[in-house]
Amino acid sequence: MYIINLILPLIGSIITGLFGHKLGNKLSIQIAVGCMMLTALSSLYIGYEILLCNSVVHFKLSTWMQVGSLNVEYGLLYDSLTSIMIIVITCISSMVHLYSMDYMKADPHKTRFFSYLSLFTFFMMLLVTADNFVQLFFGWEGVGIMSYLLINFWYTRLQANKSALKAVILNRFGDFGLFFGILLVFLVFKSVDFSVIFTVAPFITEYTINLLGYEVNAITLIGSFIVIGVVGKSAQLGLHMWLPDAMEGPTPVSALLHAATMVTAGVFLVLRTSPLLSYSITILNILTIIGALTTLFATTIGIVQNDIKRVIAYSTCSQLGYMIFACGLLNYNASIYHLTTHAFFKALLFLSAGSVIHGLNDEQDMRKMGGLVNLMPLTYQCMLIGTLALTGFPFLSGYYSKDIILETSYATYYWEGTFAAIIGYVAAFGTTFYSFRLLILTFFNKPRMQYKTIAGVHEASTNMVIPLVILAICSIFIGYLTKDLFVGLGTPIWNNSFFAYPYNNLILESEVLQRELKLLPLFAFIYGVLTPVLFYFNLKEDRMVHLIKNPIAKESYFFFVKKWYFDFLSRVLIAVPFFHLSYDVMNKDLDKGLWEQIGVTGVATALVNEFTEFKLNNEITLSTYISYIVQAILLIIFVGIFSFMIGFLYVELFVILGALYLCLPKIK
Repeated sequence: MYIINLILPLIGSIITGLFGHKLGNKLSIQIAVGCMMLTALSSLYIGYEILLCNSVVHFKLSTWMQVGSLNVEYGLLYDSLTSIMIIVITCISSMVHLYSMDYMKADPHKTRFFSYLSLFTFFMMLLVTADNFVQLFFGWEGVGIMSYLLINFWYTRLQANKSALKAVILNRFGDFGLFFGILLVFLVFKSVDFSVIFTVAPFITEYTINLLGYEVNAITLIGSFIVIGVVGKSAQLGLHMWLPDAMEGPTPVSALLHAATMVTAGVFLVLRTSPLLSYSITILNILTIIGALTTLFATTIGIVQNDIKRVIAYSTCSQLGYMIFACGLLNYNASIYHLTTHAFFKALLFLSAGSVIHGLNDEQDMRKMGGLVNLMPLTYQCMLIGTLALTGFPFLSGYYSKDIILETSYATYYWEGTFAAIIGYVAAFGTTFYSFRLLILTFFNKPRMQYKTIAGVHEASTNMVIPLVILAICSIFIGYLTKDLFVGLGTPIWNNSFFAYPYNNLILESEVLQRELKLLPLFAFIYGVLTPVLFYFNLKEDRMVHLIKNPIAKESYFFFVKKWYFDFLSRVLIAVPFFHLSYDVMNKDLDKGLWEQIGVTGVATALVNEFTEFKLNNEITLSTYISYIVQAILLIIFVGIFSFMIGFLYVELFVILGALYLCLPKIK
């Protein structure tokens, strides 16, 4: 069952990708969707065995590589963390596969799309089921290359090419960080197996590594490189620029990438390595600060975006910040809880946005929409449910998972927790603001489309509606139904899946917080709803125009529109100097300049000039020169063999020099 659960997506990808042209588009796509549905069902069964029956499955398949003390084996680890992740991955992926059957119906390369989509799911499952760092890194890299192929699926579009390259290049920084972290893990622990590393970790908390003359704590150094990998893959502040540009791929790709696969890999890595990272206070503080700043950054940018998919993309970036700073505060069960609920309502939001784009002939600018509430009522209802879940409307999924993060963050009573909680409350208001701004601009007010576009608006087809309805139901109930399972005081499911103190009082402390602090998310929601209604609902002119006339508000607006100038600074400080160094210095001055002058080209030019001058000043023919050279070569070979036999090195050198002197003509 466990091996079948892993390889079914791979089988579907191979059949669809390699034999789709023989089986036909319809049959091959049905096979891919069927394999993913079976995978989702088997994942639910595995979740029942692991979570509800309180068991762990860990087995080795075979030896992968064995070099000296390095012994890597194919192994699968199914614990509570893995079972939660595979349920999320396969359920969301199966919904995306079903949705894509109609969304990509008119695309001539849809079999290639489904093959990529299934392979994307396989690599993510390989990542979360790995029992060692090398196997995890293999899945990590596979997810990266599949994201490139899916973002660049419409490869004839220049912007898709640029976005895919941006995603790959920025992720390479994170990949190098994880790679060096794995090397340091092997250097310190002499193993890459999780069970060995996490067992030994408590006993080497004081172990140091000499780095450039400084003694650095080994766990802190390893954790620093792992954090770089997390920042790159989960689009945290600094390496986040690829995430909004990833919207150039088809909308189902965005739903899968943002909800269950690519960006959640970084959060999973923190959770998986928590028995190691939790012994370094420095790393935990870094995670807290990065996560909190990412939440604030993404929220402020999402407020001023006009592309419907980019707004939802920045909300993903913001929610990932919640998960990361929860991990930094040792609140791992709340982090995985929010990851699970977020996956369902974020997939719902993206697929609903895809339904809107599909109905409007690929229009994505919210300023050119409006009035769709009567034309696409089912899509509106699903989008509304997803928005309410995202913004923390009481008793929906996001209400439970996000509030527990905010309350426990404040209940740590450290400055890091207070800092993260304050930013979290501010971001809760911003998230509500831009989410309801999206709803108002898209579904309300007067239509701002052309008449022919309005005439062609249509509701989603059956295969697109079924995933929307299922995800909407999950977005309503999944948070309530699983709260005690994830963050209940008596929950038995986590065992040793991630680090936990014997007595973690965060949940208890959060229960006795002041009433005002508990009501802050609700107030943030109310004000977040009223503000976009005031500025955008049924107005003849946008009141934001009057606000922008204020100098401070104007500068703030442009600061947010320019995305905190991260793209500008990365271009000026990194891209432009790199291109100058690579082209002007390395190519023109060195490769085409200095090295050619002192290298092959310069020597060849000098020899040609010398021989040309010699030929003009001498009457010896070319055949004579050739005979001299042949005689010299034969004599050198003969003397070399003879001297080798008798061992007279000095005689050999003397005869060779004499042969060169006699056979080569003197140049005057």
